[in-house]
Amino acid sequence: MSKKHNSLEQQLKETQNLLGLPGRKIIETFAPILNRFNPLAKNGKNMAEIDKGRIMVQEHNNITWVNVENPTTKEMGKLSKEYGFHPLHLETVLLKSQPQIEREEKYAFLVFNIPIYDSVESKVLTDQISVFLGKNYLVTIHNGASSIHAQFNLCKTDASLRESFFKRSSGYLLYLLISNLIKDVEPLIQTISQELDEVEDIVFDVAVSGVHKISQLRQKVIRLKRILGSLKKILEDATPAINDLTSDNLSRYYGNITKTIDKLRDNIEEAKDTIEIYKDTDYIVSSDKTNEILAVLTIVFTLTIPATVIGTFYGMNIILPGGIGADSWNFWGQYTTFFVIVGISLILLLSMFLYFKFKKYF
Repeated sequence: MSKKHNSLEQQLKETQNLLGLPGRKIIETFAPILNRFNPLAKNGKNMAEIDKGRIMVQEHNNITWVNVENPTTKEMGKLSKEYGFHPLHLETVLLKSQPQIEREEKYAFLVFNIPIYDSVESKVLTDQISVFLGKNYLVTIHNGASSIHAQFNLCKTDASLRESFFKRSSGYLLYLLISNLIKDVEPLIQTISQELDEVEDIVFDVAVSGVHKISQLRQKVIRLKRILGSLKKILEDATPAINDLTSDNLSRYYGNITKTIDKLRDNIEEAKDTIEIYKDTDYIVSSDKTNEILAVLTIVFTLTIPATVIGTFYGMNIILPGGIGADSWNFWGQYTTFFVIVGISLILLLSMFLYFKFKKYF
């Protein structure tokens, strides 16, 4: 059948070239006839909707969900041919872009990021998600790090879940998709809370430095807050366009997502404040420990000053009592001069020690 279909289409294209008609006028005119020979038309799909490679498609209740993972220019070309997406939007999808929302006549184009936790590297990463939303279709494009692919497969295998996702409109389908992505963020915040508890033990342990751990947590919290903040702004700006394109008032649904994001951001802000407290505490504890070390070194150095000064004098090439070139002291034997110098140094050292103790310097 497909060969016959291709043959008819080729003949029509040749006829079109001969007649000099513009665009795809003839093919569009004879599309109903061609679909009679197209077995996919019985299932409500056309040739561009076949699952090939990275492009996966499912349709239910006259709503089509196209899911694309790690697309190349080839896949983007197929989508452009089928849905007429603007070339600049296709270029944006292939590049790492800033979150944005743009409204075209027949579709809305959204780009936003979802936080992903890398447990191996202990880092918060991002999955850029690009969305083309039309009246009866939703195209999601991503790199596979988020749960979109899993949700897509569940809709394929679970009839009740598929019915709940496709029961209303493409805008409602996008709402459920993003809502589930936001739920995936909650375990990430719980992980950060657990790490905060671990940092608390480290901060008050003078034998361990918590600077590196605190810096990692600050980076995670700041990145998470930035990602969720931009996502909230995108959803607020996109809601009117989604309502208009799908003829479905979903303001309350998307408003519910933004409220959930606000709650998550409140938790993140609380974690950030806690991290700042831990940072200051760790600095104080570390400074106090450093000051103690410096105090001990200073005291040791200060107490050795008398012996250093006396030794310096006797190291000079001059005649001193008991020194070389003078009458040696020998009333305690040949080491009498040494004993006298040590004794004087110890007396001065003890005097300084008692003075510092009296002044409560330590």
